[in-house]
Amino acid sequence: MHYSVDDLVINDSFIAYCTQQNADDMVFWDRYLEQHPEALPAVEEARLLVLGLKYMLQKKQNELSASDEKSGHALYVPQATVQQLNQGGVTKRSNSFKKKWSWAAAVVACAILTLGILYQTSRSVNSNEKPIEKIVSTLTPVESKPGELKTLVLPDNSAITLNMGSSLKLAEGFGTTNRDVYLNGEALFDVTHNKNLPFVVHVKSYKVKVLGTKFNVKAYNDDRISETSLLEGSVQIIVNKNGKDEVYKTLQINQKFTIKADSLQLAAIAAEEIRGEVIPLSYYEEKQTVETAWAKELLIFEGQSLEEIKNILERKFDVTIILADKQVRKYMYSANFSNESIDEILKALQLSYPFSYKKEGNVITINK
Repeated sequence: MHYSVDDLVINDSFIAYCTQQNADDMVFWDRYLEQHPEALPAVEEARLLVLGLKYMLQKKQNELSASDEKSGHALYVPQATVQQLNQGGVTKRSNSFKKKWSWAAAVVACAILTLGILYQTSRSVNSNEKPIEKIVSTLTPVESKPGELKTLVLPDNSAITLNMGSSLKLAEGFGTTNRDVYLNGEALFDVTHNKNLPFVVHVKSYKVKVLGTKFNVKAYNDDRISETSLLEGSVQIIVNKNGKDEVYKTLQINQKFTIKADSLQLAAIAAEEIRGEVIPLSYYEEKQTVETAWAKELLIFEGQSLEEIKNILERKFDVTIILADKQVRKYMYSANFSNESIDEILKALQLSYPFSYKKEGNVITINK
């Protein structure tokens, strides 16, 4: 059976698949995509609509929760919004919040009525809609422009979402003699299982090796930190020691490997001396990771310096940001954004740690 976008957005099983609420539904729709790869565009469009509605309702919940707290400025986020796995469980909410959320449940009915409008307008209004490409050539890298996300389907039917300002290249012989890819930037991988041909992601000075799983790799050449985050299955972090590949770490579900850029000259040091670490993933909703929020076109800064945020904003808005003051580089921010403009984001950040900025064309200069 083939499903249209209209069928999918009102299908209870598909909605449970999008929100990862039911394992059986997730298996069913994963198999459906394996059997019908041509359905990926419709499934992806419907998924974005379902998650868009879910995010809108979650945002209303956060607003109601925040009213019970002493929020000093627009960047206030309730403590339960971002959770670490090792904290365990979901924070209990106050009785007053429960009363308010009971009232907010009435909003759900109205919100559902807007789904039809969202569907009709999404094609024309959403300028960040991800184009879907079937990749067959190994000669030319696939690149995403600043402000653009891309969904790729590889010859082995693995699906990849490519973040802004990233590039991906397939190795010669991909799908026959190897499944090696070369990444500069960030990508969310959903890899088809093949026990005979491991899937290997090459980034600067290390590799990520899997058989079939779902994981995120962030390895921009101009970023200070590189990360590999595991959502399903298992992955190995491979480093080169004396000319030979060696397994440095094996990740379990809901873990990420993170390493600083000054540790990425790995060829000259022993594997045991690498200053990488494995830590739990972060969550801003019960089942949504901070590490993959970008794939839903959300910006989530979690204790990040303005120097790190600078690179993210440059890729999203195709601008050049100059941090003219050294102290400003160290300002730390935690905040969530969705559809805000760069001016709105900068003005919101100013409320937490004040700074001044000046725009000249596509160049933004930030001072203390």
